[in-house]
Amino acid sequence: MWGGSLAALTMGNMRRFLGAATENLFFARTYGNGRSLVQKNVFEVFPLGGGVASITLANLDRPWCAYGEPWFHTVASYASDIVSLCLLTKAIRPRVIFEIGTFRGYTALHFALNSDPQATVHSLDLPREGPFSPALTTTVTDGHISSTGRGVRQYVFEGYEAAHKIRCLYGDSATFDFTPFKNSVDLFFIDGAHSYDYVRSDTLKALECVVPGGAIVWHDFGRVGENGVTRWLTEFAQGREVYCVPGSSVAFMKA
Repeated sequence: MWGGSLAALTMGNMRRFLGAATENLFFARTYGNGRSLVQKNVFEVFPLGGGVASITLANLDRPWCAYGEPWFHTVASYASDIVSLCLLTKAIRPRVIFEIGTFRGYTALHFALNSDPQATVHSLDLPREGPFSPALTTTVTDGHISSTGRGVRQYVFEGYEAAHKIRCLYGDSATFDFTPFKNSVDLFFIDGAHSYDYVRSDTLKALECVVPGGAIVWHDFGRVGENGVTRWLTEFAQGREVYCVPGSSVAFMKA
């Protein structure tokens, strides 16, 4: 751990050094089983017949989309994250998927690519135009991502055949009307604001929407820094079977 962090000092860039140091801490916890949730792979909770799954990953080398880079980059845990989300989709075979946090549309695209032809992906993004003030407390990182995301004018799924499955919704998840989705969602993915207040609110909404046997999934569990996901899930998991994927920041539970 010390060696990895000291080596990162040679990068000559404080932002990259901090990124390397926090990723070292993330992997130390998952490698040493030092996380607050039990670590299980997707198929330990959602078995797949035959034990084999083929997943589809998008090649997003698209110069017209400035924020279209895939999750396969220097932070290796993101590759494990997207693979885990694709495997969950294959295992559950959801007809209705609801996502909080469209951002660039990367996960919405992969839900669409790996779900059955009849599936629908509802993806809730922040309003694209006009002033926006969050209803609940957010983190500094949330503010940065919010301003960046609202500047995205093309989602990465645009132009893909599977995009016809995706339904774009807009609003603040804390005040959005989830009534039409209650007791109807097979896979509910929470990746919006990462403050404790928002993750708690989004989880309580998900519990009202997901059907028995379906899944609630969270992103960025265990990442180091100002992260309400970890704090909320550590509290929420008491008395519940909530798991995290080894080497990944994906956490999930079976409804």
